[in-house]
Amino acid sequence: MPIVSFWSEHKKETAQTLSMIAIATHMAVEHNYKILVIDTYFNNKTISNCYWDSTITEQAKAIKQLNQGKLDLGNGLSGLAQLVSSGKESPESIKDYTKVIFKNRLEVLTGNKAENLPDIQRLEVNFKDIIKVAAKYYDYVFVDLQKGLDRPFIKDVLEISNLIVVNVTQRRDSIEDYMKLKDSNELFNSKRILPLIGRYDRYSKYTKKNVAKFAGERGEMSAVSYNTLFFESASEGMVSNYFLKFRMSLIDSTDRNAVFLSEVASATNDIINRVKALQMGF
Repeated sequence: MPIVSFWSEHKKETAQTLSMIAIATHMAVEHNYKILVIDTYFNNKTISNCYWDSTITEQAKAIKQLNQGKLDLGNGLSGLAQLVSSGKESPESIKDYTKVIFKNRLEVLTGNKAENLPDIQRLEVNFKDIIKVAAKYYDYVFVDLQKGLDRPFIKDVLEISNLIVVNVTQRRDSIEDYMKLKDSNELFNSKRILPLIGRYDRYSKYTKKNVAKFAGERGEMSAVSYNTLFFESASEGMVSNYFLKFRMSLIDSTDRNAVFLSEVASATNDIINRVKALQMGF
């Protein structure tokens, strides 16, 4: 099933992770797909903070440590990497290492904790195989891929991805860098590439239509704008509640969240339609 990787060329802030979370959660709520979100960052709580209250999580860990004398380190990607290394992995076994957001709709594979380079390298070597196995079990696998191309595993994941969502901003230099990337790297000059503007400001002169025209893309670019309630929810473990409360069928055009949700819905449809077109050979 489709592997959709969200990626940015530079280390600059593009709202890559939160754009992916918004799209994945919306898709799980509004569409009949089984989705897995994979976090490839180390010691980063952005995705965890979107779905779980960090304070409660830390308290639970502390209680577990007191009761057992140690923390359970065999969860998330760390535990699954060990399984892959042993050659005992299967599509069904992945569920043992994920955290469920919506049953049979949305799960998250996270827990990338590594304190030294050998641990990081061990996990990175297994990312590609973990993602390929997951794609056999889920309708969509969304990968929050580390930025840049300086780590070998990044290119490996990009090459096996059915669709690469390249995150850009409305800064002119970001748009120009995306154009240079398409010209200089064959991987990014194909139908597998879908550019997306993060933290989109509809009042900027760099509108979705203008940016698309400037960058040589057809129609309007996909975008996910800044939304106060969503970004607050993303820091309080309440993203799933946000998308359940503000479902498309429950709000009207006067709601303060309507524009944001419309953009997320449009970006989601862009991904679904592009994947379908690629599967049909278009």
